[in-house]
Amino acid sequence: MNTIEQHQSDNLYKAFGLFIEGFRPYVVEILMAEAGDKWPAWFVESLYPSQQENWNMGIKAGTPPEALIDYPYLKSFALKYKDLLKKDFEKDTNKLATRFETIYETRNKLAHFQEISVDEYLETFICMRNIARALKMDELEEVLQNLQEGKAKVAQQKRPAPQSGYSGKLPWFKVVSPHLDIKQGRLDESVFAANLAEVALGYGREIYTNPVVFFSKTYFTDGLSNIAKRVVKGLNGGADTDNRVISLQTGFGGGKTHTLISLYHLAKWGKKATQSEYTKDLLAVTGEPTFESANIAVFTNTTNDPIQGRKVDDIHIRTLWGELAYQLGGKNAYEIIRENDEKRTAPKGLFKSVLQKCKPALILIDELADYCVSASAVKVESSNLSDQTVSFMQELTESVAGTDNCVMIATLPASAQELAASPVSSQILSALENRIIRVGANMKPVEDDEIFEVVRRRLFEELGDSAEIEKVVSSYAHLYQSLFSEIPSYAVKSEYRERLRKSYPFHPELIDMFRLRWASNPYFQRTRGVLRILASIVSDLWKRQASLTGSQFLIHTSDVVLANVEALTSQITILNGQAGTR
Repeated sequence: MNTIEQHQSDNLYKAFGLFIEGFRPYVVEILMAEAGDKWPAWFVESLYPSQQENWNMGIKAGTPPEALIDYPYLKSFALKYKDLLKKDFEKDTNKLATRFETIYETRNKLAHFQEISVDEYLETFICMRNIARALKMDELEEVLQNLQEGKAKVAQQKRPAPQSGYSGKLPWFKVVSPHLDIKQGRLDESVFAANLAEVALGYGREIYTNPVVFFSKTYFTDGLSNIAKRVVKGLNGGADTDNRVISLQTGFGGGKTHTLISLYHLAKWGKKATQSEYTKDLLAVTGEPTFESANIAVFTNTTNDPIQGRKVDDIHIRTLWGELAYQLGGKNAYEIIRENDEKRTAPKGLFKSVLQKCKPALILIDELADYCVSASAVKVESSNLSDQTVSFMQELTESVAGTDNCVMIATLPASAQELAASPVSSQILSALENRIIRVGANMKPVEDDEIFEVVRRRLFEELGDSAEIEKVVSSYAHLYQSLFSEIPSYAVKSEYRERLRKSYPFHPELIDMFRLRWASNPYFQRTRGVLRILASIVSDLWKRQASLTGSQFLIHTSDVVLANVEALTSQITILNGQAGTR
Protein backbone atom coordinates (compact mmCIF):
# COMPACT_ATOMS: atom_id res chain seq x y z
CA MET A 1 0.00 0.00 0.00
CA ASN A 2 1.27 3.46 -0.95
CA THR A 3 1.10 5.33 2.39
CA ILE A 4 1.40 9.04 3.16
CA GLU A 5 4.57 10.66 4.47
CA GLN A 6 4.93 12.29 7.90
CA HIS A 7 4.50 15.87 6.67
CA GLN A 8 1.24 14.80 5.02
CA SER A 9 0.15 13.23 8.30
CA ASP A 10 0.86 16.53 10.09
CA ASN A 11 -1.08 18.47 7.46
CA LEU A 12 -4.02 16.07 7.77
CA TYR A 13 -4.03 16.51 11.55
CA LYS A 14 -4.06 20.26 11.07
CA ALA A 15 -6.86 20.05 8.50
CA PHE A 16 -9.03 18.09 10.92
CA GLY A 17 -8.58 20.81 13.52
CA LEU A 18 -9.48 23.63 11.13
CA PHE A 19 -12.44 21.78 9.62
CA ILE A 20 -14.20 20.93 12.88
CA GLU A 21 -13.67 24.44 14.27
CA GLY A 22 -15.24 25.81 11.10
CA PHE A 23 -18.15 23.34 11.00
CA ARG A 24 -19.20 23.58 14.67
CA PRO A 25 -20.64 27.13 14.40
CA TYR A 26 -22.65 26.03 11.36
CA VAL A 27 -24.24 23.17 13.33
CA VAL A 28 -25.16 25.54 16.15
CA GLU A 29 -26.53 28.12 13.71
CA ILE A 30 -28.93 25.80 11.85
CA LEU A 31 -30.15 24.12 15.04
CA MET A 32 -30.65 27.44 16.85
CA ALA A 33 -32.77 28.65 13.94
CA GLU A 34 -35.22 25.83 14.77
CA ALA A 35 -34.77 25.24 18.51
CA GLY A 36 -33.22 28.40 19.94
CA ASP A 37 -31.32 27.82 23.18
CA LYS A 38 -32.51 24.21 23.20
CA TRP A 39 -30.26 23.35 20.26
CA PRO A 40 -28.00 21.03 22.34
CA ALA A 41 -30.99 18.80 23.12
CA TRP A 42 -31.80 18.61 19.41
CA PHE A 43 -28.23 17.66 18.60
CA VAL A 44 -28.19 14.95 21.29
CA GLU A 45 -31.41 13.49 19.80
CA SER A 46 -29.43 12.54 16.70
CA LEU A 47 -26.88 10.49 18.67
CA TYR A 48 -26.77 6.80 19.55
CA PRO A 49 -27.22 5.94 23.28
CA SER A 50 -23.47 5.37 23.81
CA GLN A 51 -22.73 8.70 22.12
CA GLN A 52 -25.29 10.41 24.34
CA GLU A 53 -23.48 9.02 27.40
CA ASN A 54 -20.19 10.47 26.15
CA TRP A 55 -21.89 13.80 25.50
CA ASN A 56 -23.31 13.90 29.04
CA MET A 57 -19.88 13.09 30.50
CA GLY A 58 -18.45 16.04 28.60
CA ILE A 59 -21.17 18.37 29.91
CA LYS A 60 -20.47 17.18 33.48
CA ALA A 61 -16.76 17.92 32.91
CA GLY A 62 -17.71 21.53 32.12
CA THR A 63 -17.16 21.45 28.36
CA PRO A 64 -19.38 23.94 26.44
CA PRO A 65 -21.92 22.15 24.20
CA GLU A 66 -20.48 23.63 21.00
CA ALA A 67 -17.03 22.24 21.83
CA LEU A 68 -18.53 18.76 22.20
CA ILE A 69 -19.64 18.66 18.56
CA ASP A 70 -17.05 16.28 17.19
CA TYR A 71 -16.31 13.88 14.34
CA PRO A 72 -17.90 10.73 15.84
CA TYR A 73 -21.28 12.53 15.92
CA LEU A 74 -21.39 14.16 12.49
CA LYS A 75 -22.70 11.15 10.53
CA SER A 76 -25.61 10.71 12.97
CA PHE A 77 -26.33 14.43 12.80
CA ALA A 78 -26.37 14.38 8.99
CA LEU A 79 -28.79 11.42 8.92
CA LYS A 80 -31.17 12.94 11.49
CA TYR A 81 -31.40 16.45 10.06
CA LYS A 82 -31.39 16.02 6.29
CA ASP A 83 -34.30 18.44 5.95
CA LEU A 84 -32.35 21.22 7.67
CA LEU A 85 -29.22 20.55 5.63
CA LYS A 86 -30.90 20.51 2.20
CA LYS A 87 -30.91 24.29 1.76
CA ASP A 88 -27.09 24.33 1.81
CA PHE A 89 -26.14 20.93 0.40
CA GLU A 90 -29.03 20.44 -2.06
CA LYS A 91 -28.51 17.27 -4.14
CA ASP A 92 -25.42 16.31 -2.12
CA THR A 93 -27.38 16.09 1.14
CA ASN A 94 -27.70 12.29 0.88
CA LYS A 95 -23.92 11.99 0.39
CA LEU A 96 -23.14 13.99 3.53
CA ALA A 97 -23.35 11.11 6.04
CA THR A 98 -20.96 9.02 3.91
CA ARG A 99 -18.52 11.92 3.64
CA PHE A 100 -18.53 12.41 7.40
CA GLU A 101 -17.97 8.69 7.88
CA THR A 102 -14.95 8.82 5.55
CA ILE A 103 -13.52 11.82 7.42
CA TYR A 104 -14.08 10.19 10.82
CA GLU A 105 -12.53 6.86 9.83
CA THR A 106 -9.37 8.55 8.56
CA ARG A 107 -9.14 10.75 11.65
CA ASN A 108 -9.58 7.70 13.87
CA LYS A 109 -6.77 5.87 12.07
CA LEU A 110 -4.54 8.91 12.37
CA ALA A 111 -5.24 9.25 16.10
CA HIS A 112 -4.27 5.59 16.61
CA PHE A 113 -1.08 5.90 14.52
CA GLN A 114 -2.33 3.53 11.83
CA GLU A 115 -1.04 3.78 8.29
CA ILE A 116 -3.09 5.89 5.88
CA SER A 117 -2.98 5.33 2.14
CA VAL A 118 -2.56 8.14 -0.36
CA ASP A 119 -6.05 7.36 -1.69
CA GLU A 120 -7.56 7.72 1.80
CA TYR A 121 -5.64 10.96 2.27
CA LEU A 122 -6.95 12.45 -0.97
CA GLU A 123 -10.52 11.23 -0.46
CA THR A 124 -10.65 12.73 3.03
CA PHE A 125 -9.44 16.11 1.83
CA ILE A 126 -11.92 16.04 -1.05
CA CYS A 127 -14.76 15.34 1.39
CA MET A 128 -13.77 18.23 3.66
CA ARG A 129 -13.28 20.63 0.77
CA ASN A 130 -16.64 19.72 -0.78
CA ILE A 131 -18.40 20.45 2.50
CA ALA A 132 -16.55 23.76 2.92
CA ARG A 133 -17.43 24.72 -0.67
CA ALA A 134 -21.13 23.95 -0.16
CA LEU A 135 -21.15 26.20 2.91
CA LYS A 136 -19.29 28.95 1.01
CA MET A 137 -16.41 28.80 3.49
CA ASP A 138 -13.95 30.02 0.86
CA GLU A 139 -11.00 30.67 3.15
CA LEU A 140 -11.36 27.27 4.80
CA GLU A 141 -11.55 25.55 1.41
CA GLU A 142 -8.39 27.37 0.29
CA VAL A 143 -6.50 26.43 3.47
CA LEU A 144 -7.56 22.79 3.08
CA GLN A 145 -6.39 22.83 -0.54
CA ASN A 146 -3.01 24.22 0.53
CA LEU A 147 -2.65 21.61 3.25
CA GLN A 148 -3.53 18.83 0.84
CA GLU A 149 -0.91 20.02 -1.62
CA GLY A 150 1.69 20.60 1.07
CA LYS A 151 1.83 24.36 0.59
CA ALA A 152 1.14 25.12 4.27
CA LYS A 153 4.37 25.21 6.24
CA VAL A 154 5.22 24.97 9.90
CA ALA A 155 4.70 28.44 11.38
CA GLN A 156 8.08 30.10 11.23
CA GLN A 157 9.77 33.37 10.48
CA LYS A 158 11.25 33.70 7.00
CA ARG A 159 14.99 34.23 6.54
CA PRO A 160 15.98 37.88 6.14
CA ALA A 161 17.40 39.06 2.84
CA PRO A 162 20.17 41.68 2.73
CA GLN A 163 18.62 45.15 3.05
CA SER A 164 19.84 48.68 2.60
CA GLY A 165 17.97 51.23 4.65
CA TYR A 166 14.45 50.84 5.97
CA SER A 167 12.22 52.53 3.40
CA GLY A 168 9.19 50.86 1.87
CA LYS A 169 7.81 49.50 5.12
CA LEU A 170 4.59 47.49 5.03
CA PRO A 171 1.68 47.67 7.50
CA TRP A 172 1.61 44.74 9.91
CA PHE A 173 -1.41 43.11 8.23
CA LYS A 174 0.61 42.75 5.01
CA VAL A 175 3.44 40.99 6.86
CA VAL A 176 1.84 38.57 9.32
CA SER A 177 -1.28 36.43 8.92
CA PRO A 178 -3.55 35.58 11.88
CA HIS A 179 -5.06 32.13 12.36
CA LEU A 180 -8.24 31.50 10.40
CA ASP A 181 -10.72 31.94 13.28
CA ILE A 182 -9.22 35.35 14.13
CA LYS A 183 -9.30 36.44 10.47
CA GLN A 184 -12.93 35.46 10.07
CA GLY A 185 -14.04 37.22 13.25
CA ARG A 186 -15.53 34.04 14.70
CA LEU A 187 -13.15 33.97 17.62
CA ASP A 188 -14.47 31.93 20.52
CA GLU A 189 -12.58 33.15 23.58
CA SER A 190 -13.03 29.77 25.28
CA VAL A 191 -10.25 28.49 23.00
CA PHE A 192 -7.81 30.26 25.32
CA ALA A 193 -9.16 28.43 28.37
CA ALA A 194 -7.00 25.31 28.29
CA ASN A 195 -8.63 22.44 30.19
CA LEU A 196 -6.48 19.44 31.06
CA ALA A 197 -9.45 17.33 32.17
CA GLU A 198 -11.12 17.76 28.75
CA VAL A 199 -7.96 16.70 26.96
CA ALA A 200 -7.66 13.57 29.08
CA LEU A 201 -11.29 12.67 28.32
CA GLY A 202 -10.89 13.44 24.60
CA TYR A 203 -13.38 16.32 24.65
CA GLY A 204 -13.05 20.01 23.91
CA ARG A 205 -11.36 22.18 21.36
CA GLU A 206 -9.19 20.69 18.64
CA ILE A 207 -6.44 23.13 19.53
CA TYR A 208 -5.94 21.21 22.77
CA THR A 209 -7.08 17.66 21.98
CA ASN A 210 -5.37 17.41 18.57
CA PRO A 211 -1.61 17.12 19.29
CA VAL A 212 -0.46 18.40 15.90
CA VAL A 213 -2.70 21.47 16.05
CA PHE A 214 -1.65 22.01 19.67
CA PHE A 215 2.08 21.81 19.03
CA SER A 216 1.83 23.89 15.84
CA LYS A 217 0.54 26.81 17.95
CA THR A 218 2.84 26.26 20.93
CA TYR A 219 6.03 28.19 21.56
CA PHE A 220 8.41 26.00 23.51
CA THR A 221 9.61 28.29 26.27
CA ASP A 222 12.82 27.50 28.11
CA GLY A 223 10.76 26.50 31.14
CA LEU A 224 8.46 24.17 29.20
CA SER A 225 11.44 22.64 27.36
CA ASN A 226 13.35 21.99 30.59
CA ILE A 227 10.31 20.45 32.26
CA ALA A 228 9.69 18.27 29.19
CA LYS A 229 13.35 17.23 29.26
CA ARG A 230 12.95 15.96 32.81
CA VAL A 231 9.77 14.14 31.90
CA VAL A 232 11.23 12.42 28.82
CA LYS A 233 14.38 11.41 30.67
CA GLY A 234 12.35 10.21 33.63
CA LEU A 235 10.02 8.11 31.49
CA ASN A 236 12.95 6.75 29.48
CA GLY A 237 14.45 5.53 32.75
CA GLY A 238 17.67 5.98 34.64
CA ALA A 239 17.14 9.65 35.54
CA ASP A 240 17.90 11.05 38.98
CA THR A 241 15.01 10.62 41.42
CA ASP A 242 14.97 14.35 42.24
CA ASN A 243 14.16 15.08 38.61
CA ARG A 244 10.95 13.04 38.55
CA VAL A 245 8.77 14.94 41.03
CA ILE A 246 8.10 18.45 39.73
CA SER A 247 6.03 21.29 41.16
CA LEU A 248 4.71 24.10 38.97
CA GLN A 249 3.84 27.04 41.19
CA THR A 250 2.81 30.24 39.44
CA GLY A 251 -0.10 32.66 39.58
CA PHE A 252 -3.22 32.72 37.40
CA GLY A 253 -2.36 32.40 33.71
CA GLY A 254 1.27 31.45 34.31
CA GLY A 255 1.31 28.70 31.69
CA LYS A 256 0.78 25.73 34.02
CA THR A 257 -2.14 24.09 32.23
CA HIS A 258 -0.60 24.58 28.79
CA THR A 259 2.57 22.92 30.04
CA LEU A 260 0.64 19.94 31.43
CA ILE A 261 -1.18 19.45 28.12
CA SER A 262 2.17 19.55 26.29
CA LEU A 263 3.51 16.83 28.57
CA TYR A 264 0.31 14.79 28.15
CA HIS A 265 0.61 14.72 24.35
CA LEU A 266 4.35 14.13 24.43
CA ALA A 267 4.01 11.14 26.79
CA LYS A 268 1.05 9.78 24.82
CA TRP A 269 2.97 9.94 21.56
CA GLY A 270 6.18 8.47 22.99
CA LYS A 271 8.51 7.41 20.16
CA LYS A 272 6.02 8.65 17.56
CA ALA A 273 6.71 12.25 18.62
CA THR A 274 9.95 12.03 16.63
CA GLN A 275 7.94 11.76 13.41
CA SER A 276 6.23 15.15 13.69
CA GLU A 277 7.64 18.35 12.24
CA TYR A 278 6.09 20.31 15.10
CA THR A 279 8.03 18.62 17.91
CA LYS A 280 11.52 18.81 16.40
CA ASP A 281 12.54 21.94 18.33
CA LEU A 282 11.28 20.48 21.59
CA LEU A 283 12.96 17.09 21.12
CA ALA A 284 16.23 18.82 20.25
CA VAL A 285 16.24 19.90 23.92
CA THR A 286 14.58 16.91 25.59
CA GLY A 287 16.17 14.07 23.66
CA GLU A 288 14.09 11.40 21.95
CA PRO A 289 11.58 9.28 23.89
CA THR A 290 12.55 5.61 23.92
CA PHE A 291 9.20 4.38 25.25
CA GLU A 292 6.26 3.49 22.99
CA SER A 293 3.58 5.32 24.99
CA ALA A 294 3.30 6.11 28.69
CA ASN A 295 0.36 5.29 30.92
CA ILE A 296 -1.05 8.63 32.00
CA ALA A 297 -3.24 9.61 34.94
CA VAL A 298 -4.79 13.08 35.13
CA PHE A 299 -6.40 14.54 38.23
CA THR A 300 -7.88 18.03 38.41
CA ASN A 301 -10.31 19.74 40.76
CA THR A 302 -13.17 18.50 38.53
CA THR A 303 -12.09 14.88 38.02
CA ASN A 304 -13.68 13.36 41.09
CA ASP A 305 -16.28 15.08 43.28
CA PRO A 306 -15.16 14.82 46.95
CA ILE A 307 -18.65 13.83 48.13
CA GLN A 308 -20.15 11.88 45.21
CA GLY A 309 -17.01 10.41 43.69
CA ARG A 310 -17.13 9.07 40.14
CA LYS A 311 -18.61 5.88 38.71
CA VAL A 312 -16.84 4.19 35.81
CA ASP A 313 -16.47 0.61 34.60
CA ASP A 314 -18.67 -0.70 37.47
CA ILE A 315 -16.33 0.94 40.01
CA HIS A 316 -17.21 3.80 42.33
CA ILE A 317 -13.98 5.80 42.64
CA ARG A 318 -13.89 8.16 45.63
CA THR A 319 -10.37 9.52 46.01
CA LEU A 320 -7.24 10.84 44.35
CA TRP A 321 -5.42 7.53 44.89
CA GLY A 322 -8.33 5.59 43.48
CA GLU A 323 -8.36 7.76 40.35
CA LEU A 324 -4.62 7.53 39.77
CA ALA A 325 -4.54 3.76 40.17
CA TYR A 326 -7.54 3.20 37.89
CA GLN A 327 -6.37 5.60 35.17
CA LEU A 328 -2.86 4.12 35.15
CA GLY A 329 -3.74 0.45 35.17
CA GLY A 330 -7.50 -0.11 35.06
CA LYS A 331 -9.27 -2.50 37.40
CA ASN A 332 -6.17 -4.57 38.13
CA ALA A 333 -4.22 -1.60 39.48
CA TYR A 334 -7.29 -0.27 41.30
CA GLU A 335 -7.65 -3.54 43.22
CA ILE A 336 -4.32 -2.85 44.95
CA ILE A 337 -5.79 0.15 46.77
CA ARG A 338 -9.54 -0.60 46.50
CA GLU A 339 -10.11 -0.83 50.26
CA ASN A 340 -8.26 2.43 50.85
CA ASP A 341 -10.37 4.13 48.18
CA GLU A 342 -13.64 2.78 49.56
CA LYS A 343 -12.77 3.95 53.09
CA ARG A 344 -11.21 7.22 51.82
CA THR A 345 -8.07 6.43 53.82
CA ALA A 346 -4.67 7.24 52.33
CA PRO A 347 -2.66 4.10 51.46
CA LYS A 348 0.70 3.58 53.14
CA GLY A 349 3.43 1.69 51.30
CA LEU A 350 1.04 0.42 48.64
CA PHE A 351 1.22 2.88 45.79
CA LYS A 352 4.70 1.88 44.73
CA SER A 353 3.18 -1.47 43.71
CA VAL A 354 0.73 0.39 41.46
CA LEU A 355 3.59 2.27 39.78
CA GLN A 356 5.68 -0.88 39.33
CA LYS A 357 2.73 -2.48 37.57
CA CYS A 358 1.99 0.47 35.29
CA LYS A 359 5.31 2.05 34.30
CA PRO A 360 6.25 3.98 32.27
CA ALA A 361 3.78 6.25 34.03
CA LEU A 362 3.14 9.99 33.99
CA ILE A 363 0.95 11.53 36.70
CA LEU A 364 -0.42 15.04 36.12
CA ILE A 365 -2.17 16.74 39.05
CA ASP A 366 -3.71 20.19 38.55
CA GLU A 367 -5.57 22.43 41.01
CA LEU A 368 -5.08 19.98 43.88
CA ALA A 369 -5.19 22.73 46.52
CA ASP A 370 -8.64 23.80 45.32
CA TYR A 371 -9.82 20.17 45.43
CA CYS A 372 -8.52 19.84 48.99
CA VAL A 373 -10.46 22.92 50.12
CA SER A 374 -13.68 21.18 49.03
CA ALA A 375 -12.49 17.80 50.40
CA SER A 376 -12.02 19.34 53.85
CA ALA A 377 -15.81 19.16 54.27
CA VAL A 378 -15.83 15.34 53.88
CA LYS A 379 -15.32 13.57 57.22
CA VAL A 380 -13.16 10.44 57.33
CA GLU A 381 -13.47 9.05 60.88
CA SER A 382 -11.61 11.57 63.08
CA SER A 383 -9.97 13.16 60.03
CA ASN A 384 -11.26 14.51 56.70
CA LEU A 385 -10.63 13.78 53.03
CA SER A 386 -8.40 16.84 52.63
CA ASP A 387 -6.04 15.66 55.38
CA GLN A 388 -5.99 12.17 53.89
CA THR A 389 -5.21 13.60 50.46
CA VAL A 390 -2.35 15.71 51.82
CA SER A 391 -1.02 12.64 53.62
CA PHE A 392 -1.22 10.61 50.41
CA MET A 393 0.89 13.19 48.56
CA GLN A 394 3.85 12.22 50.72
CA GLU A 395 3.29 8.55 49.87
CA LEU A 396 2.92 9.44 46.18
CA THR A 397 5.99 11.66 45.86
CA GLU A 398 8.19 9.12 47.63
CA SER A 399 6.78 6.28 45.50
CA VAL A 400 7.48 8.17 42.27
CA ALA A 401 10.97 9.13 43.44
CA GLY A 402 11.67 5.48 44.23
CA THR A 403 10.30 3.95 41.02
CA ASP A 404 12.14 4.15 37.70
CA ASN A 405 10.26 5.26 34.54
CA CYS A 406 7.74 7.27 36.56
CA VAL A 407 7.21 11.05 36.68
CA MET A 408 4.78 13.25 38.60
CA ILE A 409 3.93 16.90 37.90
CA ALA A 410 1.73 18.82 40.34
CA THR A 411 0.59 22.44 40.11
CA LEU A 412 0.16 24.71 43.09
CA PRO A 413 -1.21 28.26 43.25
CA ALA A 414 1.25 31.05 43.97
CA SER A 415 -0.74 32.09 47.03
CA ALA A 416 -3.79 31.09 49.07
CA GLN A 417 -5.54 34.18 47.66
CA GLU A 418 -6.14 32.21 44.46
CA LEU A 419 -8.11 29.53 46.33
CA ALA A 420 -11.74 29.56 47.38
CA ALA A 421 -12.36 31.69 50.47
CA SER A 422 -11.85 29.30 53.36
CA PRO A 423 -10.12 29.51 56.74
CA VAL A 424 -8.15 26.36 55.85
CA SER A 425 -6.85 27.53 52.43
CA SER A 426 -3.46 28.76 53.68
CA GLN A 427 -3.01 25.69 55.85
CA ILE A 428 -3.77 23.33 52.95
CA LEU A 429 -1.44 25.14 50.55
CA SER A 430 1.39 25.13 53.07
CA ALA A 431 0.93 21.41 53.77
CA LEU A 432 0.98 20.55 50.05
CA GLU A 433 4.05 22.70 49.44
CA ASN A 434 5.89 20.89 52.22
CA ARG A 435 5.10 17.46 50.77
CA ILE A 436 5.62 18.17 47.07
CA ILE A 437 8.46 20.68 46.95
CA ARG A 438 10.27 18.81 49.75
CA VAL A 439 10.88 15.88 47.39
CA GLY A 440 10.87 17.51 43.99
CA ALA A 441 11.80 20.73 42.22
CA ASN A 442 9.75 23.87 41.63
CA MET A 443 9.89 25.17 38.04
CA LYS A 444 8.40 28.13 36.14
CA PRO A 445 6.86 27.34 32.72
CA VAL A 446 6.96 30.85 31.20
CA GLU A 447 9.55 33.55 31.90
CA ASP A 448 8.39 37.13 31.57
CA ASP A 449 10.01 38.01 28.21
CA GLU A 450 8.84 34.76 26.60
CA ILE A 451 5.27 36.04 26.58
CA PHE A 452 6.06 37.86 23.30
CA GLU A 453 6.81 34.68 21.38
CA VAL A 454 3.95 32.80 23.09
CA VAL A 455 1.56 35.47 21.83
CA ARG A 456 2.98 35.49 18.28
CA ARG A 457 2.87 31.71 17.85
CA ARG A 458 -0.62 31.42 19.33
CA LEU A 459 -2.25 34.20 17.31
CA PHE A 460 -0.51 34.10 13.92
CA GLU A 461 -0.28 31.42 11.25
CA GLU A 462 2.50 33.21 9.38
CA LEU A 463 5.04 35.05 11.54
CA GLY A 464 6.27 37.30 8.75
CA ASP A 465 9.41 38.02 6.79
CA SER A 466 12.30 38.96 9.09
CA ALA A 467 13.54 41.53 6.57
CA GLU A 468 10.19 43.35 6.58
CA ILE A 469 10.06 43.23 10.37
CA GLU A 470 13.62 44.59 10.60
CA LYS A 471 12.65 47.61 8.48
CA VAL A 472 9.94 48.50 11.00
CA VAL A 473 12.17 47.90 14.02
CA SER A 474 14.94 50.06 12.53
CA SER A 475 12.49 52.82 11.75
CA TYR A 476 11.21 52.93 15.34
CA ALA A 477 14.74 52.73 16.75
CA HIS A 478 15.85 55.73 14.65
CA LEU A 479 12.73 57.68 15.63
CA TYR A 480 13.33 57.05 19.33
CA GLN A 481 16.98 58.08 19.00
CA SER A 482 15.87 61.41 17.54
CA LEU A 483 13.44 61.90 20.44
CA PHE A 484 15.81 60.75 23.18
CA SER A 485 15.23 63.85 25.33
CA GLU A 486 11.44 63.49 25.25
CA ILE A 487 10.89 59.77 25.89
CA PRO A 488 11.90 57.31 28.64
CA SER A 489 15.62 56.52 28.56
CA TYR A 490 15.04 52.76 28.22
CA ALA A 491 13.43 53.26 24.78
CA VAL A 492 16.74 54.30 23.16
CA LYS A 493 18.72 51.31 24.42
CA SER A 494 19.60 48.29 22.29
CA GLU A 495 17.56 46.06 24.62
CA TYR A 496 14.41 47.95 23.64
CA ARG A 497 15.15 47.44 19.96
CA GLU A 498 15.16 43.70 20.68
CA ARG A 499 11.82 44.02 22.49
CA LEU A 500 10.36 45.74 19.43
CA ARG A 501 11.52 42.81 17.32
CA LYS A 502 10.19 40.16 19.72
CA SER A 503 6.77 41.76 20.18
CA TYR A 504 6.07 42.42 16.46
CA PRO A 505 3.38 43.15 15.23
CA PHE A 506 2.47 44.62 18.62
CA HIS A 507 4.23 47.55 20.15
CA PRO A 508 5.79 46.18 23.35
CA GLU A 509 4.06 48.84 25.46
CA LEU A 510 0.67 47.39 24.47
CA ILE A 511 1.59 43.91 25.67
CA ASP A 512 3.31 45.26 28.78
CA MET A 513 0.19 47.17 29.75
CA PHE A 514 -1.62 43.88 30.23
CA ARG A 515 1.36 41.72 31.19
CA LEU A 516 2.80 44.03 33.85
CA ARG A 517 0.25 46.60 34.95
CA TRP A 518 -2.81 44.39 34.90
CA ALA A 519 -0.91 41.38 36.24
CA SER A 520 -0.62 43.12 39.62
CA ASN A 521 -4.31 42.27 40.04
CA PRO A 522 -4.44 38.65 41.28
CA TYR A 523 -7.69 38.03 39.38
CA PHE A 524 -6.11 38.67 35.97
CA GLN A 525 -4.96 35.42 34.34
CA ARG A 526 -1.74 36.61 32.81
CA THR A 527 -0.89 34.51 29.73
CA ARG A 528 -4.48 33.49 29.08
CA GLY A 529 -5.83 36.97 29.74
CA VAL A 530 -3.27 38.64 27.46
CA LEU A 531 -4.02 36.16 24.66
CA ARG A 532 -7.79 36.67 24.87
CA ILE A 533 -7.51 40.43 24.71
CA LEU A 534 -4.84 40.62 21.98
CA ALA A 535 -6.69 38.07 19.82
CA SER A 536 -9.82 40.21 19.98
CA ILE A 537 -7.84 43.34 19.12
CA VAL A 538 -6.22 41.65 16.09
CA SER A 539 -9.59 40.28 14.94
CA ASP A 540 -11.16 43.73 15.08
CA LEU A 541 -8.26 45.45 13.29
CA TRP A 542 -8.09 42.75 10.63
CA LYS A 543 -11.75 43.33 9.77
CA ARG A 544 -11.19 47.11 9.61
CA GLN A 545 -7.80 47.11 7.85
CA ALA A 546 -9.16 48.85 4.74
CA SER A 547 -10.38 51.83 6.80
CA LEU A 548 -7.48 52.10 9.26
CA THR A 549 -5.58 55.37 9.32
CA GLY A 550 -1.92 56.01 10.06
CA SER A 551 1.09 53.90 9.19
CA GLN A 552 -0.07 50.71 10.96
CA PHE A 553 3.51 49.45 11.11
CA LEU A 554 2.80 48.19 14.65
CA ILE A 555 -0.34 47.76 16.72
CA HIS A 556 -0.42 50.53 19.33
CA THR A 557 -2.67 51.18 22.30
CA SER A 558 -4.13 54.09 20.30
CA ASP A 559 -5.37 51.66 17.62
CA VAL A 560 -7.67 49.86 20.05
CA VAL A 561 -11.36 50.76 19.85
CA LEU A 562 -12.78 49.73 23.21
CA ALA A 563 -16.34 49.42 21.94
CA ASN A 564 -15.23 46.78 19.40
CA VAL A 565 -13.23 44.60 21.81
CA GLU A 566 -15.62 42.90 24.19
CA ALA A 567 -12.83 40.82 25.75
CA LEU A 568 -11.17 44.03 26.91
CA THR A 569 -14.25 45.81 28.21
CA SER A 570 -15.50 42.70 30.03
CA GLN A 571 -12.07 42.21 31.64
CA ILE A 572 -12.04 45.81 32.85
CA THR A 573 -15.51 45.30 34.34
CA ILE A 574 -14.45 42.08 36.05
CA LEU A 575 -11.26 43.53 37.51
CA ASN A 576 -12.98 46.69 38.72
CA GLY A 577 -15.73 44.59 40.25
CA GLN A 578 -13.25 42.28 41.98
CA ALA A 579 -11.26 45.23 43.22
CA GLY A 580 -14.39 46.71 44.70
CA THR A 581 -15.19 43.57 46.67
CA ARG A 582 -11.78 43.07 48.20
